[in-house]
Amino acid sequence: METVREVIHEDLDDEFDKLTIEVEGRRRAVLVRFADPITHTRMVLQAIEDTDVVFARTVRLLKHWNCTHSKPMCSWNIKALCLGCLEEPMPPINALQIFFTYAADEIDKGQTPDPAGVAGPIPLNMPRRDVHKRLHTAKEYIDLAIEHEKAGRPLSAQHALHQVLPELVPDADGTPEEAARLARTVLAGGTAASGLGLATLLGTSTRPRAWGD
Repeated sequence: METVREVIHEDLDDEFDKLTIEVEGRRRAVLVRFADPITHTRMVLQAIEDTDVVFARTVRLLKHWNCTHSKPMCSWNIKALCLGCLEEPMPPINALQIFFTYAADEIDKGQTPDPAGVAGPIPLNMPRRDVHKRLHTAKEYIDLAIEHEKAGRPLSAQHALHQVLPELVPDADGTPEEAARLARTVLAGGTAASGLGLATLLGTSTRPRAWGD
């Protein structure tokens, strides 16, 4: 039944991005919901207007992330989560940070409810724990990219962002920037260890990891 669900999604997702398919507990038939296109469309159009198009641009970026990380959720799930956290204009990087923070918290609680209340929870394309892991890891990389950019390390920021959007952001080598940062730390009277944050971060388990690790 899972195979059937995947095939239906592949055939119809592009045309019906609010499509939900339920297979749990079903042996010979699947339940397909096209939701409420009119209500959902109105909500999305309002969000686009309220955010000065940032909503639509962020959704496009998130679809790239989704496609390059095993498609953990359908595009309507992405839009539904964006409806819950993107309410005003902001830079795209901040919109991504807000989304991944919000989405990771929400998926950790359970499936995303239909924002219009006209359909059931939106099914995920893989176990919820795996979806949460991908969202949380993406959040860590976005946080890291913002941190590097604020510290004047654009190459390191680009490298971190590449982990989230590999098809859109070329990779970059931030090693020279990191070496320069450590040198400045030592010259300022610190140590290489303190420059790396080892004095306080030893044992920390939340550093960015490769996808699927």
